[in-house]
Amino acid sequence: MSPDRPNLWRILSDTSRIINTHSAHFSALTVLFIFPTSLAGFAFYSLLPHPNPLETLYLRFLNIFSTTDYQIPSAGKSLLLPQLLYFLSTLILGTCAGASITYSTFHGFYGRPVEFISALKSILVSFLPLLSTTLLVDVITGLINFAYMGLLFWALNGLVSIGFDVEFYYSEYFLVFVIATAVVLVAAVFYLQIEWSLAPAVVVVESEWGLGALKRSSYLVKGARGVMFLMMLFFAVLAVGLAICYLKLAAIAGGGGSGEGWLVVIKIIVFAGFSSIILLYVEAATTVFFIYCKVSRHELDFEIDEKYLVGEYVRLSYDDVNVV
Repeated sequence: MSPDRPNLWRILSDTSRIINTHSAHFSALTVLFIFPTSLAGFAFYSLLPHPNPLETLYLRFLNIFSTTDYQIPSAGKSLLLPQLLYFLSTLILGTCAGASITYSTFHGFYGRPVEFISALKSILVSFLPLLSTTLLVDVITGLINFAYMGLLFWALNGLVSIGFDVEFYYSEYFLVFVIATAVVLVAAVFYLQIEWSLAPAVVVVESEWGLGALKRSSYLVKGARGVMFLMMLFFAVLAVGLAICYLKLAAIAGGGGSGEGWLVVIKIIVFAGFSSIILLYVEAATTVFFIYCKVSRHELDFEIDEKYLVGEYVRLSYDDVNVV
């Protein structure tokens, strides 16, 4: 890789510099839009009956080669309404967070003043386009998963019709077949996530949404998919590590029941805080990567305003980034 080409370390370094320079601003946005959903997510998990589905999956993963059968319990109909409310609140607050943090990071990269009111105003402009684009991605991903399940069901029926008995479903060959097709599905979905990773930034910065934003994202990320892959993998490892730590503590404490009192509350707040920080960096780092991609296409003027420069910013010109 060329030393002038942006790498993961350079993107994370610039992201950290912007957030630290405007720490109060980004902290306010995080507390307002990201922390509530993170807090609700961990709190919702702690209220699930013991053992709950997530904990059971965690135990099955740890004992994957064990003969012990961990039955996954049902979440229950009584939790359908809280789940729906949590989904809607996450969708709405997540959209607000994406719009305001992307706007703030884009302007902060230039060394311009980042105003809290301006960030909130950007939500009014970008909310519906960003929400529509997010739902479009979810619909496409859902259709791909639905098609996979349909093809798998069709293949299983076909095997039965040509003479395979039920015992085949419990054989190693069938397991290999399911794993192989699942790997293909995950790879396809992950590839699309990389292709469309810059769509939120396109919506906020360029006011383009829907299929146009997805096509624009695919164009910008071309030639730098490896960098985006590493960035997504980096944050995924952090998120999975955080989730495992929480599940481990919950399992030790008996599933995180309410009998622990203040210890449960403190644990939820601490883990929600770390989760919020990760999500903040995901949004900001994606915007920084978006800027690098635009510069590589000679679409941005990177003269940083000296009057508003606070802290140390990297000076870039068109020749500083060489993404083919």
